[in-house]
Amino acid sequence: MSSSYVPSPPTEAPVTIPRAVLRLLALVDITNAGRRVLDELMYLSDDETGTAAISQNEMCAELGASKPTVNRGFRELRECGLAWSLEDGLYQLHPLLTGGKVSSPVMPIPEIKAAEPERFTAQRRARYAAQLANLAAVG
Repeated sequence: MSSSYVPSPPTEAPVTIPRAVLRLLALVDITNAGRRVLDELMYLSDDETGTAAISQNEMCAELGASKPTVNRGFRELRECGLAWSLEDGLYQLHPLLTGGKVSSPVMPIPEIKAAEPERFTAQRRARYAAQLANLAAVG
């Protein structure tokens, strides 16, 4: 049975992200699905712990996305170190995104995997060129 319930944020206080963190986020190579899941987790994050409580079904309902898409988003966030699962339906956001807030002071914090600005641009250009080549081969 799927649920259409979507949790509310724990507070209506604005979420403030420093410019340096925004720059870092721009250099993390995640898909649109990963970014949408991250945005929803940040919206739901608890001001005290930096955690967000939402089930997979709730995330699917909120984003209007399929389970495979939402799973890919969660996987990308875990692989790049931006967010990870603490238990079913409870996710920890990286302390850079939460003003240093974490659910446990002894928790290991992963390094965020972001590209160097120069390499990132080259990677994106190479990927774009490959996509164009694939389109030309198909068309």
